[in-house]
Amino acid sequence: MSVVFVVHYIGATKDSRSVAASVVADQIKQGHQVRLIDLSRFTTINQDLPPRWLAKLLGHNVQTSAFTEAIAGMGANHTVLLPLSTIPADFPTDIKEECEQAIESEMLTYFRRDSLSPETLAIRSLRKKLTHQAKATHEALSVSVAEHTPDVVIIPNGRTSRQKVARRVAERYGATVMFYETGRAKRNSYYLGTTQPHDRVASQAEVSALTAHLTPDAIEQMASQWLEERTSLDSGINSFSEGWAAAKLDSDGEHRTTQRQATLFSSSADEFLAFGPMWNIDSWESQFQAFDLVMAHFEKLGVSLVLRLHPNLTGKSRRYFLDTVRNVRLLKARHPGLVVHWHNSPVNSYDLVKNSDYIVAERSTIGLESNLMGKPVWINQAAQWDVVADVRQLLGPQDVTEENLRPWLVDPRGAQTFVAYWMLQEHPLSFSWRDWASWNPDSPPERMRLALLWVANPWLHRVHLIVLAWYWFLNSRFKGSE
Repeated sequence: MSVVFVVHYIGATKDSRSVAASVVADQIKQGHQVRLIDLSRFTTINQDLPPRWLAKLLGHNVQTSAFTEAIAGMGANHTVLLPLSTIPADFPTDIKEECEQAIESEMLTYFRRDSLSPETLAIRSLRKKLTHQAKATHEALSVSVAEHTPDVVIIPNGRTSRQKVARRVAERYGATVMFYETGRAKRNSYYLGTTQPHDRVASQAEVSALTAHLTPDAIEQMASQWLEERTSLDSGINSFSEGWAAAKLDSDGEHRTTQRQATLFSSSADEFLAFGPMWNIDSWESQFQAFDLVMAHFEKLGVSLVLRLHPNLTGKSRRYFLDTVRNVRLLKARHPGLVVHWHNSPVNSYDLVKNSDYIVAERSTIGLESNLMGKPVWINQAAQWDVVADVRQLLGPQDVTEENLRPWLVDPRGAQTFVAYWMLQEHPLSFSWRDWASWNPDSPPERMRLALLWVANPWLHRVHLIVLAWYWFLNSRFKGSE
């Protein structure tokens, strides 16, 4: 029987309570001795549910003690880790760089920006708090791991500073490290594996070995099942498609003309900027520089141009949003025939793919989906699947050539195998949001969004939530004619 640590804190991954409790349940079923290590006391921003009294006042309910009771009921030890009395002045030298990098990534995500420059008081304050909590986590977790000597430490995702600290502490004491997060390929599931989900090099390197036992037909069927789920309007694994019109993938495209079409898909670049060398392999100043050069090439060939803005642009900071609008308008001025579908357009991206001869994407999953649909795909940044799938890379101006942009007969088997790799590592959830509350925190009604202001947090964060809500309101109501 192995001793297993499951590291957990609210917000570590989507639906974190359900995912962590399911991981614990499955580890116990396998006969392991499980200890849930709760890092909630090292939290800088509390992402928990609102108080029970407020939920009741708004017609809902919160099961305050349900999670603790569920963990105890399964026979696991629930350890709430406490900070030690002394915190070191700096990180250990072997983890300092990656922890600081992780903190930058967290802040880019928090502020919904693509850059932390110029620095503000809020940025400096958050960096200081995140740094302190990561150091405190390192010290307290080191003591706990040394005391209980776990054989396996399962940590969420591995992207943030506390998660990176947990990984390095586990490795230092000789424990096997595994990662978990919400499902990537199936609804109501979670990922569990030995590879950090955002490690694009290691994950692609293990695709072949983990799928070797599958027949080509099985791989194709799994990929088809995933693509069908992704393209459905009620998809549990693609939240961005909710506002789109129904796709017409079984047609030949009722608006299809004889003119060839190139569709370019934008994507978010915020937290990926801090993921290290494996993700920063291109030399573009921005995605719009890449789009401009590619558009110029296709124009010479008489190809019509379409640009689709990623739906997550709605949730970005106002500065990020307006910078994007300015860049798109510059593209439109340079390429008058360009058709732009903004972030809030109901046009279905899968119909755009269906009607296209060329697909240009950054790292968005639409590139993988397009490849599955037999479309030639060019990507101008690192992607999770860029080595396995049959895609072409355009990593700088030198790559935008007639030869590199010539279409080819796509072999979808690489993309299919990558999807099968994802699906093999999914496990069904044993718990859902209904075990903790009467509403889904990932898609709450408006009154429950407002209730988040009553979660115990610094007032600066509450103001931040109000500002983001205002940005969302403005961004969502943008019209391309503005």
